[in-house]
Amino acid sequence: MRTLVLLLVTFFAMLAGGCSISESISKSVSSPFEWSSDSSASSSGSSSRTRADYINDVRDYTQAYVKSGGDFDTFTQGLGQIAARHGVSNWESDSDTYTGIGQGLKKAGMTPMQLDVWKTNMAKGDPSKAAAIQKGYDSYRP
Repeated sequence: MRTLVLLLVTFFAMLAGGCSISESISKSVSSPFEWSSDSSASSSGSSSRTRADYINDVRDYTQAYVKSGGDFDTFTQGLGQIAARHGVSNWESDSDTYTGIGQGLKKAGMTPMQLDVWKTNMAKGDPSKAAAIQKGYDSYRP
């Protein structure tokens, strides 16, 4: 069990790439990674975040979730936390959320067939959400 935990911690650290593990336990429980937009905002002295930062954070979070697995409710809770950090009050109706999800799915190596399953589950019948996921998937270039 200890080996599995160590492997998972190492895996998440590697997935984080430009992200760093949180400094405090309370922060790590709610958000185990400091996203790249957090780092750039704090290093520049500015707390302003762009929509591109939001999409990038959703992309990176989605990719990490896909690679690690987990429960869907946890995934959506994490999306809510990312949205809150970026001042997005209703992530479920924000097309940039779905664009970021699509990019994250592509970054995680999802096949077009797997993408279709995600679009069905995330869009819940909304063609504009499905189109935003597809747009993100098609536009992402590693």
